[in-house]
Amino acid sequence: SFFLQFLDFVPKVRDDTGTLREPSELKVLHFGSTAERNLCLACLSTSLFYWYNIVNSDCRNLNKREVVNFPIPDKVPDETTKLLSRHLRTLMQNYQDNSIMRTVNYAGKGSVTVQYFNFRPAKPIIDELDSALAKHYGFTDEELDFILNYDIKYRMGGGEEEE
Repeated sequence: SFFLQFLDFVPKVRDDTGTLREPSELKVLHFGSTAERNLCLACLSTSLFYWYNIVNSDCRNLNKREVVNFPIPDKVPDETTKLLSRHLRTLMQNYQDNSIMRTVNYAGKGSVTVQYFNFRPAKPIIDELDSALAKHYGFTDEELDFILNYDIKYRMGGGEEEE
């Protein structure tokens, strides 16, 4: 719950017959180009967007308004776009590599096997996305540090421990 799921693939969900089906909460965004998609996916995958969502939402549900209203930089140089694309490939692979399939049995409805993700190992990659985008948002070093470390002990699993 301390990470949001923005993926360039559909998570696997299988019903009790083993048939693949779409996740019930899947929302698809469409873009005019791969570059636009990658820029938006990079921005939505950041700790900046996590913070934005916490500040502007009910902290429980991810709503269309938070996604639509989040400012995406208009012009990003080609070298930044290429860097973001490399980080995104690494991030999506990290998500896949750190996922497991879990089966849940529902009384009277059978079982569903769902791909679950452990996002914590991806935090350094997410930090790279935030760092690459920081200058396009006009962040100072202090502001970037705030974003990178926002809710860090809870997001990384140390919420019960002293700092």
